[in-house]
Amino acid sequence: MTTLWDLMPAMSLFAFVTAITPGPNNLLLANSGAQFGIRKSWRHLIGIRIGVAGLILLCACGVGVALTTHPSWYLAIKYLGLAYMFWLMIKLLCTNPFSGKSTKSKPINMTQATLFQLGNMKAWMASLALVTSYSLPSSYWLSVALITLVFTTFGLFANITWVWVGQKIRVYLNTTLKQRMFNISLAAITFISLLPVLEHSI
Repeated sequence: MTTLWDLMPAMSLFAFVTAITPGPNNLLLANSGAQFGIRKSWRHLIGIRIGVAGLILLCACGVGVALTTHPSWYLAIKYLGLAYMFWLMIKLLCTNPFSGKSTKSKPINMTQATLFQLGNMKAWMASLALVTSYSLPSSYWLSVALITLVFTTFGLFANITWVWVGQKIRVYLNTTLKQRMFNISLAAITFISLLPVLEHSI
């Protein structure tokens, strides 16, 4: 009989790979780290973890199944997320947030980061995959709690890493060309991360 501890190695590996790979959250955090530093990005980071934990609970309660059985609901969330991601890419390509000039922009706050997860298809898919793959009928809510704990732990590590990378890389963005290339790189990685979603949307 499979136990929670039997699932831990595979679940932890899946959680780590999903959390550390480039995606909307990590790219936004790298951008925040470069603009504002780690200390001013913590509300953004905590908001992400609250939002993703909420998605896991929603999937565990059956919302994920409802989205797959009601294509119109699923498509609405998918296209909302895609629209936001394309807006983000345009913003990255058209702005220069790393210049030394004063700016009125502020870090994403906790509420914004939490609500953003509703349109984050990578977070939805990861949450649904975790619940369907690693929950146990015999200990359902205990396994859901363990899934949430594991994914939150690895998610925090991954998110902090991306903010730190963003903060450190700012030192090298000392010319307009380097700043522009960094923005283009983030936009390109964002687009690549959307390819699987776009492929299934056509």
